[in-house]
Amino acid sequence: MTDIEITIKALGAKGDGVAEAHGGAIFVPFTAAGDLVNVRLSKSKDGTRRGKILSITEPGPDRYPAACTHFTQCGGCSVQQLTPMAYQAWKRDIICQAFERQNLDVSVIADLVAGAAGSRRRARFSARRLAGGTILGFLEMGSHRVVELNECPVLHSDIFSIVPSLRELMDGLLDVRGTAEIAVTRADSGLDITLLMTGETDLKVRENLAIFAETNDVARISWKPLQSKAGESAEPIVARRAVAMKFGDVQTEIPPDAFIQSTSWGEQALREHVVTAVKGAAKVVELFAGCGAFTLPIAQLGSHVFAVDMAQDHLGALSRAARSNGLGERIIVEARNLDRRPLVGPELEDVDVVVLDPPRAGASSQVGLLAQSPVPIIVYVSCNPQSFTRDARKLIDGGYLLESVVPIDQFLWSPHVELVSVFRRQ
Repeated sequence: MTDIEITIKALGAKGDGVAEAHGGAIFVPFTAAGDLVNVRLSKSKDGTRRGKILSITEPGPDRYPAACTHFTQCGGCSVQQLTPMAYQAWKRDIICQAFERQNLDVSVIADLVAGAAGSRRRARFSARRLAGGTILGFLEMGSHRVVELNECPVLHSDIFSIVPSLRELMDGLLDVRGTAEIAVTRADSGLDITLLMTGETDLKVRENLAIFAETNDVARISWKPLQSKAGESAEPIVARRAVAMKFGDVQTEIPPDAFIQSTSWGEQALREHVVTAVKGAAKVVELFAGCGAFTLPIAQLGSHVFAVDMAQDHLGALSRAARSNGLGERIIVEARNLDRRPLVGPELEDVDVVVLDPPRAGASSQVGLLAQSPVPIIVYVSCNPQSFTRDARKLIDGGYLLESVVPIDQFLWSPHVELVSVFRRQ
């Protein structure tokens, strides 16, 4: 190992500062452009040279006090050291760099819709039982060590305020050296908690969970094996009231540990752009539809929607909401793995708009077929600029024009960013 002094030139796409020294790049986490820092060099398995900060000799103009005392330890946030202006410029530059790698036009990228602290309504905590009690928080960056959570400026206060009670609950449920994950969602009707653990839920456990739910006014508590199979649903243990979310004007009862957008304001921003793009369409296909955050408002406009997702419990929630709100005749659902069995030519005929919101890996197989389709408009929502630009390149090569891209900072102080885009067949 070698200790050297270097100047950070810029930030990379993952938030690490980048310097040039001794014939190559050095990546230094938690630095800002212009920082003069003393670092200890090390080399990772892939040969990348990394530096650990020993001291900051002179801070650069972009450096800013971190919002959280856990920053640099907790793996939840990677970039809190930047001024707001530098942070937003870095976040937008992540998208621009991804566009440039695929030779896409960066001029279609709108200004970043800024994130908001205290607005995350989903969290997945890690818990580890030690002899002295349970540690509950998020994993340390690049480690399986749990960082004890004493504050979190990202989370909604309703979620953070239950952390001490969850810690006490885990003291009684976990054996020493036992681990668990706890998924917490802030729904409109209260907190929905899913415990991912080993072992069984005997009568005593169920009684303890019922008391916990009553004491903390939790809407529902469910149980799921820690090493669960793909698509395996959680078992509701305590259900004090329906766990409901409002998608547009439609009330929807969601399943345990459901996928929803990470913030309510981010979901609203995405929905506004999606609804504007599909307005007037008679027939819409929505892929990766989930519980219907876009499907239900689109159907309310008068469109007929064919909604596809592989999660049957999510589609069940969508179907029930459609029927109970008079939209049953406008929405057809199908459970389907779109990676293995994407929609093909005949299924895309006479379709006015396709809306898709795939997972981080994107939708390579489906997009290849969409690029060959006659669909006039494609609305693509993405949480990963890299997979998005790969898929966008296929659509453009297939004859589509990328009209607009709106970046939304739902994942505050992280390298992740949400996008909503519109493609139009030329």
